[in-house]
Amino acid sequence: MGGIEQNRVKTMANLSQEQTCPACGVTVANDVVQFSNGSTGTRARLYARVCQYAKKPECINQDKELIGVVLHEDGFMEAPPIKLG
Repeated sequence: MGGIEQNRVKTMANLSQEQTCPACGVTVANDVVQFSNGSTGTRARLYARVCQYAKKPECINQDKELIGVVLHEDGFMEAPPIKLG
């Protein structure tokens, strides 16, 4: 089996499993992330909001192929500027 085919098999196996991340406690089932608060999301949203900052070795969301493309809207919006004084 070639490299591309092995990656596809690995990806399909990972997508069909339910996993709970020991680093942050979120559950990923069929590539859908259940956050502790709010609606469900994608692995890209989880990465943009948590994983890229936590950088814990036990994190289950580090495979760039499974994360996919992280869009601007996956992260948090910047707060508006605050005028002091």
